[in-house]
Amino acid sequence: MVQDLFAIAGIAVGVALLFASQVASTSLSRSVQQLSSQIVGSTQYQLDARGPAGVNEDLLGEVSRLSGVRVALPVLEQQANVIGPDGRQQSIDLIGTNPQFARFGGPLLRRFSAAQLAAQRAIALPNPIANAIGAGTLETIKLQVGAQVITTLLGATLDEGDIGGLVHSPVAIAPVRYAQQITGMTGRITRIFVKAQPGRDSEVLTGLRHLAALKSVNVEPADFDSKLFAVASLPENQSETLFSAISAIVGFMFALNAMLITVPRRRRLLALVRLQGGANRRQARQILLFEAVILGVLACLAGLALGDLLSIAVFHATPGYLSFAFPVGNGRIVDLQSVVISIAAGMAAALVGVLWPLRDVFTRPREHGSLSRRSWIIGRIAAGVIGLAVTTIILVARPQDSKLGNLTLVIALLCALPFLFNGVVAVFAKLQPVLNRPSPRLTLTQLRSPLTRIRSLAIVATGAVAVFGVVSIQGAQQNLQRGLDASAHDIDSSADLWVTPRGESNAFATTPFTYPGGTRALARLAGVRNIRVYRGSFLTWGDRRLWILAPPGTSPQPVPPSEIVAGSLAVASARLREGGWAVISQALAAEHHLHVGQRFMLPAPASTSFRVAALSTNLGWPPGSIIINSQDYARAWLSSDPSAYEIQTKPGVPPASVRRVVQAALGPQTGLVVETASERENRHDALARQGLLRLTQIRLLVLIAAMLAIAGALGSLFWQRRGFVAFIRCQGFRKPGLWRWLLWESSLLLGIGCCAGAAFGVYGQLLLSHALASVTGFPISFDIEALVALSTFALVSVAAVAVVAVPGYLIVRVPPKAASPAS
Repeated sequence: MVQDLFAIAGIAVGVALLFASQVASTSLSRSVQQLSSQIVGSTQYQLDARGPAGVNEDLLGEVSRLSGVRVALPVLEQQANVIGPDGRQQSIDLIGTNPQFARFGGPLLRRFSAAQLAAQRAIALPNPIANAIGAGTLETIKLQVGAQVITTLLGATLDEGDIGGLVHSPVAIAPVRYAQQITGMTGRITRIFVKAQPGRDSEVLTGLRHLAALKSVNVEPADFDSKLFAVASLPENQSETLFSAISAIVGFMFALNAMLITVPRRRRLLALVRLQGGANRRQARQILLFEAVILGVLACLAGLALGDLLSIAVFHATPGYLSFAFPVGNGRIVDLQSVVISIAAGMAAALVGVLWPLRDVFTRPREHGSLSRRSWIIGRIAAGVIGLAVTTIILVARPQDSKLGNLTLVIALLCALPFLFNGVVAVFAKLQPVLNRPSPRLTLTQLRSPLTRIRSLAIVATGAVAVFGVVSIQGAQQNLQRGLDASAHDIDSSADLWVTPRGESNAFATTPFTYPGGTRALARLAGVRNIRVYRGSFLTWGDRRLWILAPPGTSPQPVPPSEIVAGSLAVASARLREGGWAVISQALAAEHHLHVGQRFMLPAPASTSFRVAALSTNLGWPPGSIIINSQDYARAWLSSDPSAYEIQTKPGVPPASVRRVVQAALGPQTGLVVETASERENRHDALARQGLLRLTQIRLLVLIAAMLAIAGALGSLFWQRRGFVAFIRCQGFRKPGLWRWLLWESSLLLGIGCCAGAAFGVYGQLLLSHALASVTGFPISFDIEALVALSTFALVSVAAVAVVAVPGYLIVRVPPKAASPAS
């Protein structure tokens, strides 16, 4: 019972991890899909402005007059912050629309009548957002858009009965006229949703494309935002998939090794059934299949329950920095696919774990001759060498296939363990004259015994795979975090002080603003040496919502030095200052077949030709990034509004003191905030860690599961030896000596497994780091985290031995009695 419970627990952990991570990933994409469908309703197409300034609303009339158009619905969408009466604030996506949306739009707006949408001078918020800022219906709140802070009325709060799962989405609803007024965009809109008359879709699409070409706007499917988000979240999902795949391998090995410990018991059961019940080979197979199904069902039920709990308590759907460009909610969405995949994985682990070790029951002796011991040794060596070779080829040639590479690396690890085990036992035997104690001699006897070899190797393999998984994941995560930190430092260190609109939604300096005093007023302040205008925004190009960075041409560091992957940093910086050149992310260049020096047309509000100065990483923004200079941005976006001010302080003047002076000059009612370079960098680091939160959670879960699995495996092994302990106590062995024997054996088994796992884990973290760089485009360092390997080895080994010390002490207290000496 204890052994089977351990096997169930091993499978359940793998199922829980897989299920919880899938729910978290699915919830993010489904949140955007739901919001898109709620707004889009029955419309088929949209015209989308290319810049934050939107387009003239006269375009709405032109769209309405197109042949075949049934209705055209305007939308004004702006990133903003809502501020409650007590000062608490929340980033939201402000959506302004007109009365027709109450009829033709999605369910999000159907609570409002046409009259309400036309005349209301207030906004509506979902209940969780209203609660987060401490505001209630008909209370006065503040809305911050760019540098402006406006007082408005919370006219309604929306609960789940009104908008369903969208209650968790960070949105605010307002009439389009009122939204234009409070955002300072009078006469401007950002989108037009279009519904065609039945059977005239093609005609309408042709007309929209003609208008889009004339007005420099994008024509897309109405639900195009969900596709953009799928592309944006793909690198993060891929990195989590890689980590989850390693975790799944670890969980599967836990289950398999747990089943290996139970192999002698199952063999005895089958022998007994055949001897006493006359069961044939077919009936023996049925017994094993039935047991595998029962274990699998129980493990899957336990895993789904645990995974559901993890998805609520641990694996939150954290949108992280993706919320800067998408209205991503944190609702929890469970679909049938996540359940089916998790159950299938759990049942496969149970079937393989039960049937594979006893596969001889499924084949007749005459069908497969027994292999000699030498053949097994040669086979293990060949499998190990091939596994290492395949892993190395994948690392060099196709790191994106790291799931296969990690699997072959685990195979190589498992093939090496018997040889390492034999070597350590041989060395331990040579140390017996030095140790000269009964407990080491008893340990050596047990390690050499053929009756306990399979179980001992199972313990070694459990420790090895556990440490391998933790070292691989933690090392790769630290490399990724170090790369993101370096990128943030390179970008933020170009100025001593940054002036940007408040709120997390503007952490990338993508919200334009107007400041009445301009740069001249701030340049006269004490301690300010000079002030430069920085511009930036998001731009949709194809299926990607790109991050556009436009540092001033006079910036000492317009290109982040650590992020160049092709081209010269010095040449790229000089060309960027010159104008007409751009640094683009490598993935974007590959998608459009661009190379250094090639000319391309950037689909900005005013389409502009640039040449590629260099290729970079994606600077931590998954869809990709483009760097141009600030003057080029103003021409291409037809706007001179800044999205940040870069301030250099005078020599010897502390930036913190100048920050206070600048903040005071901006005034208490401003929506702008002043940050030092280090403060801004810390904010970027915190946001990057938020985006990597699930990777941290997976790593910690694997670490905890590893220690518990090893402790459980050792505890199960000790539990099997109660009869043997009782027998040898009759031979005169005392309890302290027996306890030391168990500790000796545990330490040796864990030392062998954890040492091998740590060594192979270092190779695994290198493979996983290259895989993350390949599939995500993130800036990543490729350091070998030896300290991670050593600390994980020590932590897992010491923790597991400490956990089994107590049950081991209890087991050696069994009363002595005559029993079979067999283990």
